[in-house]
Amino acid sequence: MMVVKFLLIDISALLLVVAFLLLFKRRNSQISLFKLMSNDTTLDAESVFLPDLNELLDLEKHARKNGSSIEFDSLIGLWKFLSVWKQDSDKENVLASSLLRIFSASLELRKESFKEDQVKFRIVNSIQFGSLLIRFIGTGELKGSQPLLPFFFELIELKLGDSVLFKRALEIPDEKNRPFFALIAMGDGGSWLSARGRGGGLALWLKD
Repeated sequence: MMVVKFLLIDISALLLVVAFLLLFKRRNSQISLFKLMSNDTTLDAESVFLPDLNELLDLEKHARKNGSSIEFDSLIGLWKFLSVWKQDSDKENVLASSLLRIFSASLELRKESFKEDQVKFRIVNSIQFGSLLIRFIGTGELKGSQPLLPFFFELIELKLGDSVLFKRALEIPDEKNRPFFALIAMGDGGSWLSARGRGGGLALWLKD
């Protein structure tokens, strides 16, 4: 599923992370693994009214027909991943959702001017485990009335604390082959965001 592909690292990168985690754990034997894995996403979700899947599907139908009214500035900020559903499924993808929450998956959108009359997003997809952080950094923009958020990643970066362990440029795909999020709806006050990826997966984020 496209949403998961762009939020989870590939197998080789995961193995690299595990290797560094083992080294990190040996050097910091007094640090609890459960503390490294903990995050407050679940607690945050309990304090926010969230739509269920049926409500999201109704909102999606409305967005396709009338637009979602989501604007550029309302997307600026850090969005923490909460849930994902496979296409044509009425059940949450529990494994993918759990992994993304464990790895503190997030989507950060920042305003960036490329030209005087052209404003786009700097988009950062990241996952984190303790002091280890993997970031996919790229560019996105809004198109259409729903709208769509097409994007691409141009750099992958692996950090341990403030130290950059690995950095590599990524090949930029042709415009027609770039992933996108079809934005569905946003909660009151920008509390949550929902979108469907190019591959059909439905995602829900909480504003940090």
